Amino acid sequence: MKQRLKWDNTIGILLWAVGIVLLSVSVFLSFSGDIWYDELFTMGLVKQPLGKLISMTARDVHPPFYYLLLKLFLLPLNGMGAGLYAQTAAAKLFSVLPFFFCLLYGITKVRKNFGMLTAGLFSFLLLSMPQIAGYTVEIRMYGWGLFFVTAGMLHAYELTKEEGNEPGEAKGELDLFGNFHKGGFSNWIFFTIYSLAACYTHYFACVAACMIYVYLLAVFLQQHKLKKKIKAYLLSGLCCVAGYLPWIISAVRFQVGQVSSSYWIQPLSWRTLGGCVKFLFTPSFANEKLNVFLAVVLFLLYGILLTSCLWRLKKGQEKGESREIMFLTGCIFLLAGSVGFGFLVSFLLRPIFVYRYMIPAAGVFWLAFSLLYTKLKEKKYLFFPILFLLLVIGGRNYRAFYGEEMWKRLQMNEFQKAVEQIKEDDILIFNFDQMQAVAAYYLDNESFLWYGKPETLFQEMYPQIHPLVEDEFSDEAGIRRMKELLSEHGQLWFLGSGNARDEIIQKWEAAGMNVEETASVMVERYWFNLYKIK
Repeated sequence: MKQRLKWDNTIGILLWAVGIVLLSVSVFLSFSGDIWYDELFTMGLVKQPLGKLISMTARDVHPPFYYLLLKLFLLPLNGMGAGLYAQTAAAKLFSVLPFFFCLLYGITKVRKNFGMLTAGLFSFLLLSMPQIAGYTVEIRMYGWGLFFVTAGMLHAYELTKEEGNEPGEAKGELDLFGNFHKGGFSNWIFFTIYSLAACYTHYFACVAACMIYVYLLAVFLQQHKLKKKIKAYLLSGLCCVAGYLPWIISAVRFQVGQVSSSYWIQPLSWRTLGGCVKFLFTPSFANEKLNVFLAVVLFLLYGILLTSCLWRLKKGQEKGESREIMFLTGCIFLLAGSVGFGFLVSFLLRPIFVYRYMIPAAGVFWLAFSLLYTKLKEKKYLFFPILFLLLVIGGRNYRAFYGEEMWKRLQMNEFQKAVEQIKEDDILIFNFDQMQAVAAYYLDNESFLWYGKPETLFQEMYPQIHPLVEDEFSDEAGIRRMKELLSEHGQLWFLGSGNARDEIIQKWEAAGMNVEETASVMVERYWFNLYKIK
């Protein structure tokens, strides 16, 4: 027994240490100035006065809590007059923090309840499984949503342990409801706070938080403890509802009208379910066939481990671990329920679901896998080959993420060199609204969009971006406006995106304009050619 516990702990400690190393690499990668369209919205929003921030958030599609936290985090830098790149790096570092907190919960709550091996594997998988690493440096709310949901679920599990539900558990203190338990009052407080924070961070984190309440209800019913727990359960739920109601009343109703005017989420089909599996399990090897094969292997492995565990429970072989199995099933239910909710609303009303909305529940999803996998530790002939597979896949995923971020950093340097040609009073022309908005983060030049109009919220945050033609666009009206700008300024710059730029340039040249390419560069994920127009 001692020997088994020793190697369990050793592997768990090593995996947790690897998680810390990976997170440290994310800290290093945060010191970069590249951002994309969604991150641009974040950075523009946190620069607004508090009242305007909340007002503008109410017209977006996400709640305000993340933006308020980030604004508070950046206040010292703003007070010191920090530059653009320092603020960008700080905002990315802020996205590392929730994963650091998850690792802290791993080494404390997860280790205490499920052992060091599970804690270490969870910490490693959290940073190395498909898709997740990118959110450690993305200036968005998904990492924080993941943390609030994960922490809330772990405190919910603590609530199911009260009053010595398993043999040998000691009773604890008296709470305000007159029940003896082990730290129940503080767990109810933390659970409620994390649930409300999740609701105010992302709507699908809110869905996951609601699923935790469903999980608790199911466990209390299964334990025949609902009568004792109902007061605390209802009080916690009412606190969340009361705390969230002001936002629902004042913001969501307005957001429905706002989003309907510029809706971007595509309709779902049953193939989207396969896309969910692909999003969660597909690794980042260069060979696409290998990626598909390994995704299938991971998916089947997860399914087999879960089925085997539930079968043993049904046969009575896991009798002493029923609460733990309820927990891991609940963790999977959080993600499955979030996806199910997204599909249901999308089919009944309109599309509201995209793959990244699974991220808030991804932490508990991989925590459940960690619990399932560590049950194989007695079967070393299975345990170690699977561990090797997880290390290879996880290592490759993070290496691909690292390489992509370093490539973006390199391209950012090239972008800075290219735009040195542009003077402060030069006029910029774009054919892609996202590229126009992102460029406005780095350049204060007045800019105009060929065909179409920038989004209203971005125009409010970045007043230097405009449509080229205010009324209905036509090639003739656009060319006429460009000639007016040329006569006023002598030359223009065109930051052209995609193949459409070639057709546009042909129209300009046919109208007598001289267009000369000077650079081809990328900022974050946006390739463009830089042209001088005379």
